[in-house]
Amino acid sequence: MADSSLITLDSSLKQHDTKVSSGGTVRAYSHDTGSGPVLCLVHGYPESAYMWRHVIPLLKDKYTMYVPELPGYGLSSTPPKADKRTVGNLIIEGLQSIFGKDRRVVWIGHDRGGRVGHRMMVDNKPEYNIVSAMLLDIVPTTEQWRAFANPAASVAYFHWPFLASPAAPQIIEQIGGYSWTKGNLERIKGSNSTGAAKFQENDAIEHYSTLFAKSETLKGSCADYAAGAFEDVQEQEKDQKEGRKVSLPTMVVYSGSNLGRMHDVDAIWPKWVSGEAELRCVGIQDGFGHYLPEECPERVAELIEEWVSKYGK
Repeated sequence: MADSSLITLDSSLKQHDTKVSSGGTVRAYSHDTGSGPVLCLVHGYPESAYMWRHVIPLLKDKYTMYVPELPGYGLSSTPPKADKRTVGNLIIEGLQSIFGKDRRVVWIGHDRGGRVGHRMMVDNKPEYNIVSAMLLDIVPTTEQWRAFANPAASVAYFHWPFLASPAAPQIIEQIGGYSWTKGNLERIKGSNSTGAAKFQENDAIEHYSTLFAKSETLKGSCADYAAGAFEDVQEQEKDQKEGRKVSLPTMVVYSGSNLGRMHDVDAIWPKWVSGEAELRCVGIQDGFGHYLPEECPERVAELIEEWVSKYGK
C-alpha cells in the first residue's frame, strides 16, 4: 500500500500536476462543491497530503478543498528556494490555476504547512484572497527556536537543528530514509491508543516512510528546515521589529500533550496576531499527539466547520 494516495482512497478527488512559474509542478488533489471558500489543506513533516485522508470524507459534502503536496517533499517539484514565502506563493498559484482568483481561501496548515500559512497571512497580499486560517500544532518559528534554551525542548525537537544542517541528507541516507522516518513517526505520535490506531490506518507509516526513502524528498525537506533556521527567522524578526503581525482571523489548534507540554501556546500567539483580528487557541487533550488530523479527525473536522462557518464567507 506504499504506492497508495488520496485518489486511491477517494475516487471523488481529482489529481492535478500544475505547471507553475518556477518551471516545476505542484501536485494537488481537489474536490469542488461549485461554490463557497476553498479549504487549502497543507501537510507537514515527515508526511504528505495523505495525512488528510480521514478529514476529507468528513468535509467534502459541504466544502471545496485543495490539498497540495508541499513543494520539495518528493511529489511536487523542488522549489527554487525553500523559504515559506516562495513555497506559499507556489501553492496559491496552483490553487488559483484550478479555482481562479475570485474564490476565497481558508488556509488550514499542519506543522510545516502551518508555518507556510503563517508567512502568507503576515504578508496578506490581496491577490492571495486568504480570509482566515487554522494552524495546527505550531508556535511561530522564532518562538520554537527560543524554546531550545530548555534542555527538554532541545531533546524533544532535536530534529530542527539537525535537519537544517547541510550534512543532514547524507547522514539520513546512511541511516536509511525509510528507517529514519518510521522511527520519527513512532516517536511523535500520541499516547491515546485509539488515536494511535487511527494514525496507522491505510498503511500510513509505510506510505510516509517509503516516500522519505527518496533522496529528492530528503534533500527538499531538509532545505525546508534550513530555510526555517535562516531566511524564515530573519523575516519574522523583521516583522516583529516593524510591527507586522497576522491580521486575519486565526484559530490555533494544538496537542496538549505535545506542543502544549513545551509551550504556553495561549500566551505566545497573541504576540504575533494583531489585536484587531480574532485569535482562538484550542488545546486538544486526552493524549492525542502531534498528528491531530490523523489521530482525532472528527474533532479537527468539527473545529474546521465551526471556524469556516464564521470566517469563510
